[in-house]
Amino acid sequence: MDIFSQKKLFSRIIVLLVVLNIGTIGFFYWKMYFHHEPFLFPKNEAFNDVSAILQRELNLSTTQVTQFNSIREHYFEKEVQLKEIIKGEKDSMNVAMFNKNSDDHLIKNLAMKISQNEYQMEMLRYEQAKELKSVCNPKQQEQFEHLVIEIRDYFRPDNQPKRR
Repeated sequence: MDIFSQKKLFSRIIVLLVVLNIGTIGFFYWKMYFHHEPFLFPKNEAFNDVSAILQRELNLSTTQVTQFNSIREHYFEKEVQLKEIIKGEKDSMNVAMFNKNSDDHLIKNLAMKISQNEYQMEMLRYEQAKELKSVCNPKQQEQFEHLVIEIRDYFRPDNQPKRR
């Protein structure tokens, strides 16, 4: 390779590296200063749990708030237990599925147990909803019906504040 070909090759490599560096710096600058993710939380409002939101939006009395909290705590404990059972069953199923000699009958039984426990989880949520509604007066129940979707959207994982 003669000297002029080498010089052209090195010049092109240097230009390419300079362009890549400028592009990288530009990308990080844009990301830091211009690209803002949607901030769906109301401004100047800290992350609240659902009890505080319900208390404010439904005008719950202190007695109702206490009942709500005890109902939610009671069902939360049951859900945690069920989630642990489901997690264990899913782990067992994964081990059985990827075992060298997988047993179809065992895997189907594990899948059935998982689905039954998922069904129990949904029924727990339904029972909790019934109890929460029973604490509310008719006007609050009507407001509660409209709040359900807003609360779901409020607590979406992509709507959570960044914790650093």
